[in-house]
Amino acid sequence: MEQQTISVAKAGLVTTLSTRTIVFGATNPKGHYDPEQPLSVNTTLSGPLLSRFDIVLVLLDTKNPDWDAVVSSHILAEAETKNHNYEEDLGTIWPLSMLRRYIQFVKRYFRPVLTKEAEKIISSYYQLQRRSATQNAARTTVRMLESLIRLAQAHARLMFRNEVRRLDAITAILCIESSMTTSAIVDSMGNALHSNFAENPDQEYAKQERLILERLHLQDEFPEVISNGGSICG
Repeated sequence: MEQQTISVAKAGLVTTLSTRTIVFGATNPKGHYDPEQPLSVNTTLSGPLLSRFDIVLVLLDTKNPDWDAVVSSHILAEAETKNHNYEEDLGTIWPLSMLRRYIQFVKRYFRPVLTKEAEKIISSYYQLQRRSATQNAARTTVRMLESLIRLAQAHARLMFRNEVRRLDAITAILCIESSMTTSAIVDSMGNALHSNFAENPDQEYAKQERLILERLHLQDEFPEVISNGGSICG
């Protein structure tokens, strides 16, 4: 949690516990989900509670023929793979134990700090959210700014570096935008449930980076991104 503590008052026990960990929460809507209503109304969760979560994903199982085709093809391919006893070449994929050791290492030894360009992007996005927030004003508090910083720092750690660059700031914004409840820039993110891995991640990121910088009116700050159609190095 953002305060790294949680108060407990249960069964006669009143105490404060340390919560330096990731907290996941899941809930169903109250009745039928109404996209016209704020998330707090659909879930009957208060705005202050929702603002404690860095990312809020709304999963709506709407009718989408393209997505249905993707899902059916994947399930049929899985069945065919099992029938032929096909073994995927896992030589280039890290085992779970290696991934765990890597995450533990970067969490322990990396303390990324924001660069000026990352600060500019995150600050501009936060201000845009504050201006455009209507239905979900409770989400666009200072806690959102703190969430953006945490997400950018986390991505920098995964990239094995001690500074938060433009790439990390853009990635943090894309994470927030994917929630659907706070979207102010990338309208094409769509339903989080119907999202898929891009066939060309670098090209997709370059397109989203250029779009975000233009919407934040920062194209003059990073002219090389606009002229080159996007930058992957950050």
